[in-house]
Amino acid sequence: MERKENSEFRKRIEDSVRSYKTSVSQRREFWRHVSRVTVAGWLFVIPVVAGAYLGRYMDREIAGDISWTITFILIGIAVGIYNVWHFIHEKGE
Repeated sequence: MERKENSEFRKRIEDSVRSYKTSVSQRREFWRHVSRVTVAGWLFVIPVVAGAYLGRYMDREIAGDISWTITFILIGIAVGIYNVWHFIHEKGE
């Protein structure tokens, strides 16, 4: 009788440990994905903002018909898209 109780107890402990390991693994996966999305966001936003600032500076310094702000924002968007594409393909997902 005691052997059966030990066996059941051991099975419950093993199930609990397995469940705990699964939950820890899922939490790590969640935070890993959150960090990747955050990095991808920064890889996109930084070139766009830098382009906007550079364009504003160029508009103040060089008078003309062309809007440097819009031009550099579009270049920043293109660079940001390339950065995100490269980041995703580098990570293999």
